[in-house]
Amino acid sequence: MRKVYNLIGIAQRAGKTSSGATAAQTSLTRNRAQVLLMSEDISPNTKELLLKSCRKRNIPWIILGSRYDLGTSMGKAYRVALTINDAGIASAIVKAIEAVDKDAKSMGVVEWPR
Repeated sequence: MRKVYNLIGIAQRAGKTSSGATAAQTSLTRNRAQVLLMSEDISPNTKELLLKSCRKRNIPWIILGSRYDLGTSMGKAYRVALTINDAGIASAIVKAIEAVDKDAKSMGVVEWPR
């Protein structure tokens, strides 16, 4: 799981992320997003709005950690949602998750154990 957070930090430093629920929604709408990452404690309405956009555009999504874990990995206070806008980093994140959890789906929800 540490590798996933490190990859998020690399994407942030490279300028390949959109962080926050509104920015993530914009990134999904404009077809920039390669993968959506959401915290476990995201509000149900926001979660459903983002998942609806992901399903419509066939974009994978992952649920992991708390809002503070996601924010810390980006160097921010907290974030409930973010998108990775680079295909290479997004595929590395999905591969890292699949390596940890053999039952992980590339298109759908992957919940990390605490």
